[in-house]
Amino acid sequence: MRLVKIFLVFGFALSFTLIAKATEPVPNKLDEASTQVSQSAPKKLLFVGNSFSFYNNGIHNHLGSLIRANGEWKSGENRHKLLTYSGGHLFEQIISMAGIFEVDTRGFEAVILQGHSNEAIHPRKKERFQAALKRAAELARAQSLEPILFMTWGYAGDKQMAVDIADAYIDQGKQLGLRVAPVGLAFQAAARTLPDINLYEPDVAGAKNGEVTYRKEIKHPSAAGTYLAACVFYSLLFDKSPEGNPFISSLPKQEALALQSLSWQVVKGFSQANSKR
Repeated sequence: MRLVKIFLVFGFALSFTLIAKATEPVPNKLDEASTQVSQSAPKKLLFVGNSFSFYNNGIHNHLGSLIRANGEWKSGENRHKLLTYSGGHLFEQIISMAGIFEVDTRGFEAVILQGHSNEAIHPRKKERFQAALKRAAELARAQSLEPILFMTWGYAGDKQMAVDIADAYIDQGKQLGLRVAPVGLAFQAAARTLPDINLYEPDVAGAKNGEVTYRKEIKHPSAAGTYLAACVFYSLLFDKSPEGNPFISSLPKQEALALQSLSWQVVKGFSQANSKR
């Protein structure tokens, strides 16, 4: 095992633990299936996750709007579908994934896999997360689909959680040979460089003396958070910047443009850091 490296985004350093391959994997049927997956931008996407994906009318719709607004959506060729379970963990989605693959005759080209907010790092959950992720990747590759990891973010203000989650997703991406969408890194970069943009939506806990109270842990994405995540996926899948895209969702124009620019810088920096390992 080796510890690899420092990833630089906008002048600040984030350290990640990466596991280097000691030997080349023995070829198997899953490896053969994965070689059949096109590396061009997939047009048919299945997003698998929970509320992190379905908040704000769904990340699939935001990504689709970015693609449409840029004139890159083709009717009959592009489609995005969302498979989510509120509060769900990845192991709970395996059966649903298998069922979708059996009954959906229109097919997909890639599957986006998003785990529970703390599933990848929780002491009692992470082994189950790793097993579920491996199984989900197998299911996707058996259908000649590309599995892609949706790196989530830490809770608001919890920098260590954010780094730990990033480490976990990068490790699993390396072990399973999967692309990783560095959404969590984009949240960290925005927190440092765009502090006036709120990426989170607090959850209501109840009421006290006629006033609404909120849960201590703030984790769900605001409209800006979902938009940033969609921009990261656009940058990753199309390997180009979404800067100047006319779709800005419900955000002020300058805020949307700033998130567009940041998403590309993070994805580009992340890809360059990985390519130099």
